[in-house]
Amino acid sequence: MPEACSYYYMFNLRDGASADVQDVNVRRALSLAVDRDIIVENVLAGGQKAAYTFTHWATAGFETPDIPKASMTQAERNEMAQELMAEAGYGPDNPLEIDLVYNTSDSHRSVAVAISQMWKQTLGVETVLANQEWQTFLEARSNGDYEVARGGWCADYNEASTFLDLMQSESGYNDSKFVSAEVDALMEEAKTSNNAQANYDRVEEIIAEQAPIIPIYHYASVYMYSENLEGWPFENFQQQWYSKDLYKIAE
Repeated sequence: MPEACSYYYMFNLRDGASADVQDVNVRRALSLAVDRDIIVENVLAGGQKAAYTFTHWATAGFETPDIPKASMTQAERNEMAQELMAEAGYGPDNPLEIDLVYNTSDSHRSVAVAISQMWKQTLGVETVLANQEWQTFLEARSNGDYEVARGGWCADYNEASTFLDLMQSESGYNDSKFVSAEVDALMEEAKTSNNAQANYDRVEEIIAEQAPIIPIYHYASVYMYSENLEGWPFENFQQQWYSKDLYKIAE
């Protein structure tokens, strides 16, 4: 069942941060080279869905926009990634070296190892993995002591802005420090719009174009469910349930 969270990697875009990830071609190449289907089907295998948007696919009223790379084959993505990396000046004679930090967890480690191997195989990137305890990890992200870091966001409410507000320049959760006047204007306008879908579409397009983050997968929940139990809210994005709505079928 869909769970109201999105898993992603973020780039440090602060002034004075590593020049490697300041290059949009590098960021786009690293995003393209992530084979999300392998992550969700082989690494996690728990019903998660590959993500090409930050907003979770099951968010109420949200229609997933047409993000071009989502409809490409992985071979096509890899080819484009290699071209972008070459444009950025990286290749066999000048391989990119990058640091990736994540908080201590077997699951996070498995995803990080898989993605670092994808980057190595497709782009020749050498990735240094570092796991940190939770509080240390939060401080490192907040202080900008990273190049690439794991991120995860769970919805506070069932509407797309709960995700996309994080992309605003002044958001306290914008640990990338991504700044886009267009995103700020679109999200401000969306607050009073009768139909903000067009605003959200454009923000997702900007995320894909500028790659301040790499959406990787949308969460899912896995439960053991009794066959004679009815009333579970399968379509409830936030998995809020009430015992009054559950009942058993008589044998």
